[in-house]
Amino acid sequence: MCTVKKDKIEILLLSALRIQNGMPALSAFDLLHEKGACLAHFCDAVMSLSRAGTIRSSDPAHPLETGMTPKQIMELALEPEPGPDPRPQPGKEVRILSQGFKVFLDQPLGRGSFGIVYKGEQVRLHRPVAIKILRLNMLPKDVPREWFLERFRREPAIIARINHPHIVQVIDCGEEKDELWYAMEYLPGGTLLERIRRDGRLPSVDVKVYLRSLAEALDAAGREGVLHRDVKPGNVFIHGPKLADFGLAKVPPTRGEEGIPGATTPKTAIVGTPPYIAPERANFQSGDARSDIYSLGATMYHAACGKYLFDLDPSDKTGWYRHHLNVDPEPLTDRIPDFPKELAKTIHRCLQKSPNDRFRSFESLVDHLKK
Repeated sequence: MCTVKKDKIEILLLSALRIQNGMPALSAFDLLHEKGACLAHFCDAVMSLSRAGTIRSSDPAHPLETGMTPKQIMELALEPEPGPDPRPQPGKEVRILSQGFKVFLDQPLGRGSFGIVYKGEQVRLHRPVAIKILRLNMLPKDVPREWFLERFRREPAIIARINHPHIVQVIDCGEEKDELWYAMEYLPGGTLLERIRRDGRLPSVDVKVYLRSLAEALDAAGREGVLHRDVKPGNVFIHGPKLADFGLAKVPPTRGEEGIPGATTPKTAIVGTPPYIAPERANFQSGDARSDIYSLGATMYHAACGKYLFDLDPSDKTGWYRHHLNVDPEPLTDRIPDFPKELAKTIHRCLQKSPNDRFRSFESLVDHLKK
């Protein structure tokens, strides 16, 4: 039941988007839901503000359109429309970072677990790059500051340490005034999530390529003691394919890290994205590599049939956690009758409720796929 008037929801939503310079629709709904807004009225507010020309989708390829379902709206990121003059002020559309990188502020590529990713250029080599920036004044108020900053600072170090052909490469990183940033290779073509939205579902031969490539990448990460903890289509680039966004990764503590306040994930937190999270993580357990195997299975299931594991509203976190724990997904071969049975069997083995019933490691999954 909604306890907030519709016009008040519009005011709160527009204010939140302007303060944060945009955010995922799901995060915005969580914020307003705490104030008493229901999903239906939230979506009405989104569409009303869109028609008024005050907010828009952050992804030009997937704009807000009349007739969108709540599920479709929740998959988008929202941002305020610019003022009467939509063109950036002279000099404001390009930032120059001290290590010799241009940042094209008018060309956002997306949003990661932490920060906004822009297209940029490495000036000395004249090559395109992607630059992820975290503005300290945009930190969520409900997340410990030191925990957040430590996560962002070590993400590029994690990626650089793994150095795998199916993991995005980091080029440089730094801190300037009230911002932290790192530059990585620019990967054209978009993400796997964008391809699923565009094509509906992937051919089985492509599903197998993604499954093996990502399993090899996660196996390499595991050899460095790294758990990704947020494997999902939005974190997989088509080009490569390559895995990105280690902002929620768990790594072995380095010397002295144990003393950093908030350096580890708060014990009460459920880490990951609800439609792809493993049952044990949904049950407040830390999980291990087999939890990432489940998330990879959920990602491949989505790619194979173009649908989530369960027909749930993306904003219904409790429903997702309950289903991951207690409900078996519909067999892939029921949804796609001509889907290869052995590949479907492999994906469903990744999706077993008990970690002991999945592949014991990414190495064993890769060996299985090779055979």
